[in-house]
Amino acid sequence: MNKLEYIKDTSTGIEVISYENVNISYPEHTHIGHFVLGVVTDGMVGVKIGRDEFVCHEGEYFSIALNLPHSIYPISDCYSMISICFPEEDKIERELDIIRNEIIGNPELEISIADMSEKVHVSSYHMIRKFARENGLTPHKFQLQCRIRKAQELLENGLKVVDVATAVGFCDQSHLDRVFKKQLGISPDEYINSAILFKP
Repeated sequence: MNKLEYIKDTSTGIEVISYENVNISYPEHTHIGHFVLGVVTDGMVGVKIGRDEFVCHEGEYFSIALNLPHSIYPISDCYSMISICFPEEDKIERELDIIRNEIIGNPELEISIADMSEKVHVSSYHMIRKFARENGLTPHKFQLQCRIRKAQELLENGLKVVDVATAVGFCDQSHLDRVFKKQLGISPDEYINSAILFKP
């Protein structure tokens, strides 16, 4: 039986994702403020971290530092895995942190590349390349990732999917559904049903 559970302790910020007999792929993304440890309990997954790519077999583990671009995909037909996300403070100062922090704080806002470039006084081309170099993703991909992260939090707080879509800057629910499923491997409704929250 395919099973996916998100377990979150809101007091510590630790998140555990339990995968059982799934074949979900995760496109390139980063974890903002989290160090990740993944343990494969059945099957095999391919892991790409930065430029390094390897296969993780049953009983093996991988770790991913915060803000490091990575992707995960099945090698066997299905796999089972436990992924633990530990909060970690990002102490590195970057030249484009003003843009990064604005996106993290308000991912729902439409901020044009031209506006971002003007804010840091560089060309659009230079700003996109430098942002990707500092954060692992282009501003657009980074913003989509932050929107989905905010959507998860709003869904955990009981908001309806249609209201969440508007709140995080998507034009409609189907747009949210597409991006959410691409990034997390499940739909918003499936996420609600799979989330287990521990609150103090």
